[in-house]
Amino acid sequence: MKFNELLGKATNEIPFYRQPIFQIIIIGLVAGVQPGRISSIFRCFSNFIPSHFTLKRFYNFINSGKIPWRKLWDALLLELGDPSVDGRILLALDDELSPKTGKKIQDCATHFDHAAKMNSAKYIWGNCRVVVGLLRFIHHRWAFLPLAQGLYKPLAKKVKSSAKLPYAEWLKTKSGIAAQRIIGIAGKFTQNSILIVSDSWFCSAPLIKEVRAHISGSVHILSRLRVSAAIFDLPGPRVKKRGRAPRYGKRLPNVRELSTQLRNQARTAEIHVYGKEREISFSEIICMSKALKCRVKVIFVYYRNFAFPLVTTDLSLPAERMIEYYSARWKIESGFKEIKHEIGSLDSQCRNLSAVDNHFQLCLFATSIAWVYASKLPLAPPRRHPTRRSNAFAFADIRRKIASEISSSDIFAGCCRKSFSSHGFSACFSIFSVV
Repeated sequence: MKFNELLGKATNEIPFYRQPIFQIIIIGLVAGVQPGRISSIFRCFSNFIPSHFTLKRFYNFINSGKIPWRKLWDALLLELGDPSVDGRILLALDDELSPKTGKKIQDCATHFDHAAKMNSAKYIWGNCRVVVGLLRFIHHRWAFLPLAQGLYKPLAKKVKSSAKLPYAEWLKTKSGIAAQRIIGIAGKFTQNSILIVSDSWFCSAPLIKEVRAHISGSVHILSRLRVSAAIFDLPGPRVKKRGRAPRYGKRLPNVRELSTQLRNQARTAEIHVYGKEREISFSEIICMSKALKCRVKVIFVYYRNFAFPLVTTDLSLPAERMIEYYSARWKIESGFKEIKHEIGSLDSQCRNLSAVDNHFQLCLFATSIAWVYASKLPLAPPRRHPTRRSNAFAFADIRRKIASEISSSDIFAGCCRKSFSSHGFSACFSIFSVV
C-alpha cells in the first residue's frame, strides 16, 4: 500500500475542507521537514498549495478543539490489522517529560526528572504526558506505536500519597490517567488477552483493579520487580478453625537473597533480546505479592553477578516470553526519542492548551502511521547505516522510504483529492532530502 493511500484512509473522519491541512502536516512531520514546526511545514509546501490555505488557517487548525482524535485513532487501528502477538495485545506504558521555554504555555508545571544526569537540573519546567501504545513485531524487530496520551499535572504539595485520594482525584494521577487510556484502547480488543508492559512505577494494584473493572477480558501486567517488594510463599492447606483463611504464606527473603538462592536452579534458553538471539540464564518462582495482592510469577534473569527481577500476574506466560516482552519495552524509550527529535514534538510553538495537545497528538499520529506503513511493506526498508551489532532497519529508514515515494509520485493530488495546483513535483526531492 502506498503512503498516500494509507493517509487518505486514515483521515476520512476529518471534514473534507480540513483534510488537506491535516495531511500536509502529517507528510511534513513524517518526511523530514526540520524543525517540525507548523510555520516550517507551511513554508516548504507554500508552492504546492492553493492560495486560500493561508498560514492563519494552518494555525487555526492547530488551535481547534474539534479534531476527532478518537475516530482518527480507530481508523488507524483498522488499517493496522491484527495487532496481537501470540494471542496477546501488548500495551506499553510510560510517561515522558517535554521541557518548554516560556511561562505563558498553558498547563506547564515543574516536574521532577528522575532520569536527569549528574550535571543536569533535577526539576524541569514543561509538560508531562502518560503515553500508551502497542508493541508490534515488524519485519524481525520490535516497534512501539503510540495510540493514546494524557496530560499529567503534579499533585499539590500537601498530598503525600495518592493511595488515600478520592476516586475523582485519583483519576488525575499518572496511574489514573494510564488506566483510562488503557481502557479506551483495550475496549477495542475484547477477544484478546491484554498484557500491560511497564516499568516498576506503574506496577500497582489500583491500576490493574481499575482496568479489570471496565474490561471483560483478561488483563495482566508485566513489570520489573522492585528490590524492596514484599513477596510471600503460597498459602498452605486450610486448617479447620475459626477465622478467615490466610491469604499469604511464610514471608520469603528479600529479592536479592531470593535470587541468590534460586541461582542453582537456573536454566538457559535462546531468547530474542535487544535485536539478537542470546543465551539467557534465568530462574522462576510462583509466589504471592503484597503490592499486587495476588499470585504472581517472578523471574530472575542472571547476567554475570547481577540478577534482574521480573514479575507478572499472568501465570500462563512462559518465562522466555516474559524476558522477550520486557526487553521490547525499551522501544517506548526509543519511541520517545523519535517523537521528540525526529518528528519534532519539542519544536512546538504553541501556547494555549488545545494547540499544545493537538501538536503532540499530530506527532504521535505521524509516528504511528509511519510504523503502520512499514508493517504493510512486503520487505523491510534497507538500513542506510548498518552496524556490527544490528542490521535491522531504523525509524529513519522508514521516513527515507516515505520521502522517496513522495518525491517520485503525485502524492499531493492523491492524498488531498486534487486540491493542490499542478506544479513540478520533482522539486519535492529537494524538500525531503533532509531525511
